[in-house]
Amino acid sequence: MIFKTLDKLDSYKAYASIPIRIIFLLYLILAIKAEVYLPANAEKFGESLAEMGIPASTLMGYIASYGLFIAHILIVIGWKVRFAAVIEVIYFLVAVFVYHVSAGHGISKTMPASVMLAMSIFLLIHGAGKSSIDEGI
Repeated sequence: MIFKTLDKLDSYKAYASIPIRIIFLLYLILAIKAEVYLPANAEKFGESLAEMGIPASTLMGYIASYGLFIAHILIVIGWKVRFAAVIEVIYFLVAVFVYHVSAGHGISKTMPASVMLAMSIFLLIHGAGKSSIDEGI
């Protein structure tokens, strides 16, 4: 009985990305409210990258900050989602492994970036689904 009920969920697979895209929207709203995407924060991010020994750290800070901002918007509106997910996966791989793990952060500090990484991988593999510009809404 339960398996028949679960099998009925297959017809909703095309809409599985909607909750994930909503979380990306909330993340984007919170980041804008916290002024994460201001140039001063990109410079601060670049300084953090320099401390980790990343070359061209200021430039990389700007590229990462604005690339992430654009990728979030693309995911939220459902356009070029797989391309945006590639940017997100790269960003959050670096965030989790280069920043959090190497700094010895615990699970509570690493978890948000890990969740965003998992959602980005899902979108990279699955795409935006039927409720997107990519699929023609």
